[in-house]
Amino acid sequence: MKKLFIALAAGLAATAGAFAAQMEAVIQSVDADSRLVVLEDDSELTVAEGVDLSALEEGAAVMITVDDATNEITEIVVQ
Repeated sequence: MKKLFIALAAGLAATAGAFAAQMEAVIQSVDADSRLVVLEDDSELTVAEGVDLSALEEGAAVMITVDDATNEITEIVVQ
């Protein structure tokens, strides 16, 4: 029982910082050089390294995933 509790506690501790938020948005502008995306509501988000920006264009409806710890976009899906 004690080993089970320790394993569960370790698992919870390992995933505690791995939260992300998803939201639908519309792209206002994209600056690929600085990896910055401006959304229709004027919020500015940095895009994590490795995320492809080539399909993004002004006015595109997207689903984005933002890492809560870094506040960076980790995934963008054009809808």
